[in-house]
Amino acid sequence: MSKTSSSTRSSPGAEATRDLLTTWAVPIALVSLGLASASLYYWARDLHRFTQWIAAYIGLFIGQFGIYLVACYTVLRRPAPLTRAVAAATIAIVIVFAALFRAELVAERPYLTTDTYRYIWDGRVQSAGINPYRYIPSAEELKPLRDGVIYPQINRGDYAPTPYPPLAQAIYFAVYMIYPSSVTAFKSAMSLFDLLTALAVMLVLRRLDLDPARAIIFAWHPVLVFESAHSGHVEAPFIAFLALALLAWTYRRPALTGVSVALAAMIKFYPALLLPVFFFNPDRSGIERSNIRSPRAWAAAVRDSLLSKNNLLMVGAFILTVVLAYLPYWGVGTGVFGSLPNEFREEGFVDKGGRYFMLVLMRTIAPVPTTFFLAVAALALGAMGVWQMVRAKRDAMDVARASVALIGFYILITTPRYSWYYAWILPFLCFVPNIAWLYLTGASVLLYLLWYVPFAYPDLPLWLGASLYLPTLALLVWNRGRRDRANRI
Repeated sequence: MSKTSSSTRSSPGAEATRDLLTTWAVPIALVSLGLASASLYYWARDLHRFTQWIAAYIGLFIGQFGIYLVACYTVLRRPAPLTRAVAAATIAIVIVFAALFRAELVAERPYLTTDTYRYIWDGRVQSAGINPYRYIPSAEELKPLRDGVIYPQINRGDYAPTPYPPLAQAIYFAVYMIYPSSVTAFKSAMSLFDLLTALAVMLVLRRLDLDPARAIIFAWHPVLVFESAHSGHVEAPFIAFLALALLAWTYRRPALTGVSVALAAMIKFYPALLLPVFFFNPDRSGIERSNIRSPRAWAAAVRDSLLSKNNLLMVGAFILTVVLAYLPYWGVGTGVFGSLPNEFREEGFVDKGGRYFMLVLMRTIAPVPTTFFLAVAALALGAMGVWQMVRAKRDAMDVARASVALIGFYILITTPRYSWYYAWILPFLCFVPNIAWLYLTGASVLLYLLWYVPFAYPDLPLWLGASLYLPTLALLVWNRGRRDRANRI
């Protein structure tokens, strides 16, 4: 009897080891997943050598995305409370591997895009004291600036002036002045902006008493790693400024919030859509949907929100920042908007509307005109913006939830054709994770299949749109139903 009892009991040393492994299970799992992911990023450096390198990239990305989802699940589902050492180690692992993933790719030639060369070219033009909005790259006036490395890679260099807003131009100029004509330097700068975003998100999570390691949802997502560190897209800095706006909002700094949103909008215009979600509640409580029962109540809520001191300060700071951003480039007049009108035509935002998946889907039932679709979509987006402006926002969680709703609706309307246009929802998903939007950000890699159907440009083929958006819509409905059932219990 004593022999059996002694054999079934664990020794104190074994119990201590088991307790230690249980305590450190999440950091150990994250290190294992991080190393697996790092090995795939290392292999990704040479994909351009493959004949079917786009297919190879998509396959590798799907593998990375699977590892990423497991890592996110590991962080989100870990038990609490944690020891301070384990919490600190987990945060460090998230940041260190986020930096490592990007470091593996920054020195490699970008094989998914040539946009980085245009960024460097614009920086070079400014370093010569020339307004980047004044000439197209092939203009005779810029002939002395041409070389055999950067200039031949510029897309649309023979007919389109730069389409990028003024703060994007300032970033191009700053990076060029620090390290001229270097693709690696530019991609390194974009990667640093990613890490800045991760740190800002962690600070906001900490203020909400949430686990800062949830920033892994942003920091480890392969769409960000590839599109920032490998392709060097300028989504990284505007996303960083949106994260800083959220941080400023948590400290109730309206001027800094307005400046941060404006800086994001001066890199890519569409982040300005989020300005309403950063509106402060005049009475620190705001209103809920049930409180609005008439148009008069709506009007009063909008008036009170717009005329509150904090919101006037925020909007004023936003407008002033936009004006100051344009001042250095205003010598070309309306030319500061660059090739934006041409971009709208080229990318199919107007005319027949084949780029809008929801419109194409509607047209399988009825012949909906493009102008009607765009008008209704704009009204719906505007109404959602007004609602987010006046609704109750008690903390950064509510701001993040509103941001996800507005960004998600915008994406569903515009159905972007490029993977990196889906990334700006990610910092807000760290606060309100949603499998539907995570699926869409991962599935956006399938848009690279458009390389195989070049004649579809600028339309989005129905089969491709269906693979992205129908599962997303189904997951949104399922998620909403699950939440409603939980609320009834």
